[in-house]
Amino acid sequence: MDLKSEAYQQNYQQFRSLNQIMWQIPVLAMTLTGGLWFGVSRIPENTWLVTALLLTAVVGNGALFAVLFRFRHVMDCYLAWLRQAAPDGFVDASANSTTDNRLERFCNRDKTVRNLFSFMLCWSALCSLALLGAFWYEQTFQQDPMTKNLDAIEFYDQHAAALADSYEAVSFEDAYPFLISTLPTKSLRIIDIGSGSGRDAAWFASKGHSVIAVEPSSSMRALAKAIHENGGIEWIDGQLPELSHPLLSGAKFDIALMSAVWMHIPPEERAPCLARLYELLSDEGAAFVTLRIGPSDKGRSMYSVDATEFEQSAQKAGFSVNSEGEFADILGRPNVRWLAYRLSKGP
Repeated sequence: MDLKSEAYQQNYQQFRSLNQIMWQIPVLAMTLTGGLWFGVSRIPENTWLVTALLLTAVVGNGALFAVLFRFRHVMDCYLAWLRQAAPDGFVDASANSTTDNRLERFCNRDKTVRNLFSFMLCWSALCSLALLGAFWYEQTFQQDPMTKNLDAIEFYDQHAAALADSYEAVSFEDAYPFLISTLPTKSLRIIDIGSGSGRDAAWFASKGHSVIAVEPSSSMRALAKAIHENGGIEWIDGQLPELSHPLLSGAKFDIALMSAVWMHIPPEERAPCLARLYELLSDEGAAFVTLRIGPSDKGRSMYSVDATEFEQSAQKAGFSVNSEGEFADILGRPNVRWLAYRLSKGP
């Protein structure tokens, strides 16, 4: 084989390789974009990771768009050389259709495939950019009443049904494994502060305890009464730090449960809340408090929580503080964890 034939074969094989790679670019782009969009759908609460994934989709599709143009340019160079080296055997696929069918004329135009691939890559990049813009607009200007930041009580009033469904789907035993073995068998006076759907209050009542459930959200309170209508529970409207309902005047409780409440209490009210909690307990009483550690839920007004600060504040209020452990979020939120504490009046 002479040098010209060898050069022809080599360039022909290079062209074939480039052509095969070019057809893989759209598959790579769809895999990249689909995977990143799926990742975004699974972690909508992680602002910076969502941003990084969508930016990766934008940049990735933009880079593949540039790579596609470069590939096509190099392939055009090889085609021009092959045409010149062997004009008799060269198959010319340039646009030459004279049909009246517009679709056929479009499909037979020069570089139709490259242009379609390029359009798809640009579309994916623009969609990713639009999603990123919409995501940050929603984060910054949450005007939808279902997503804007609301006062905690207003939020629970508006979303009571959905929240109650999620709470009732989790058993008391799964929510408080540390509390099951702690409770004595005798009947106790128990107050559930921030009782929500009434799941916990109903569990206590089913074990023969006397229970007062305090819930400031009228919608949540109404749902709780309907769900647990035969629970033998006193349902009252109230919130810390006052808790001024007549049923609580001079009342003393063996156990106070305050679960998923602390993050809703403004920092300046936390010391008075602990003082009121101390007043509500009998001499041998104990309060069980859970702290949410992690980012706020979208649309729900919350305040930052620091475990060390809570422990110090509880000690200043006169409590003995004992940790009951750290727990993953039972509703499956990946960036949320919970710390549980037992606050005792005794030493």
